[in-house]
Amino acid sequence: MNQKAAPVRISAKDFAYQEIKNWILKCEFMPNESIAEEELAKELEISRTPLREAMQRLELEELVVRQTNGRLKVAPVSAQEVRELFLVRSMLEGVIAAEAAEKCTEQDIRHLSYFAHMIKQTAFEENLEDVSHFGSQFHTYLYELSQNKTAVKILRQLNDHIMRYRRLAHFIDTKETSFEHEEILDFIIKKDKHNAEAMMKKHVLNSMEKAVTAIQQYENNVNETTD
Repeated sequence: MNQKAAPVRISAKDFAYQEIKNWILKCEFMPNESIAEEELAKELEISRTPLREAMQRLELEELVVRQTNGRLKVAPVSAQEVRELFLVRSMLEGVIAAEAAEKCTEQDIRHLSYFAHMIKQTAFEENLEDVSHFGSQFHTYLYELSQNKTAVKILRQLNDHIMRYRRLAHFIDTKETSFEHEEILDFIIKKDKHNAEAMMKKHVLNSMEKAVTAIQQYENNVNETTD
C-alpha cells in the first residue's frame, strides 16, 4: 500500500523570512520603507519572536537595516552597490562559464541551446519578463554544470540583491543580451574555457553599465518626488 508523503512543515520564523524576503525582492516593500514589526506580525499571523528571528536573518543578508532609533527599514539602493554587485558577479560567473566549458556534454549543450533559443525568441518579441526568465535558466544551468558549490552559494546571495534592482529599474537590452548568450554558448560548445570566461565577464559588465544608468535615473526620480 502506497503511503502519501507527509506535508512539509515550515517553522514560523522560516515562513516569515521567506515571505518578507520575497516582498522585498519584488519591491512590494520599497527601499528605505520603514517596517512596522507589530503590524507585520499581525499580517503574517505569527508572534513577535519568530518575526524578530526572521528580521535578524534578513538584517545579516543586508536586505533590511537598523536605524539609529532601533527600528528596521528596507535597505536603501545605490549605483555604487550595483557596481560592486556586478563586478563580483562578473568574476564568479566567468569562473562558472570556464568550468562549464570543460564539463559540458552533448545533453548539456542541448539544454543550453534551448535556453539560448528562447532568449532570442522572447527578445525578438520584446517580452522582458520571459527574456529575464530564460536568461536566469541559462545561468542556473551553468551553475549546476560547473559543480562549483562555493561560487554558486555566493552568486545566489548576490543575485537576490540584483533581482531587487531589476524590479526597481527594468534594465535589459533584449537584443544585445540574446547575442551575448549565443556567444557564450558557442565558446562552451567549442570547450574554449578562456573565451567562455571572457565573454561571460563582458556580458555581466555590460549589464552593470545598464543597471548603473537605470538606478541613477531611479534615484533622480525619487529625489524629484521628495523635493
